[in-house]
Amino acid sequence: MPTTVPIGPTTSIDLSWLPEHERKALMADYAKGVLDIAKKAQDLHVDVGALKSTLGTLSDTTKDVAASGAAVTVTHTQQTSIGRTEVIMGNTEQAQKGRLTKSQTGERDYTLVYVIAGLIALVLVVMAVAGR
Repeated sequence: MPTTVPIGPTTSIDLSWLPEHERKALMADYAKGVLDIAKKAQDLHVDVGALKSTLGTLSDTTKDVAASGAAVTVTHTQQTSIGRTEVIMGNTEQAQKGRLTKSQTGERDYTLVYVIAGLIALVLVVMAVAGR
């Protein structure tokens, strides 16, 4: 059973003063933590690779369409373990502004709900006034 645990490239903790059963428990927790970090690193690597591939495809498609003389705006929004990525590219005025619409960012637009609620309130007021 090891008596030291590495906690960095040049740092370790001396566990020789602990009883063996406690060292075994700490080493098991340490090994689990190392495996968790390795899994997280692999997940991040997969997400970065997928994002890189997606952006490459979008970029190539945008470039091809623009080269043919057509107007093109491509947007992409993605939430992964590395965070949220919002991309807009193309040769249109919207793409040059670099702003995604609310629906493109995933934000909900409650305008219709507010209009309907206002109409319902108006109908209720009219009914209350007419009922007098």
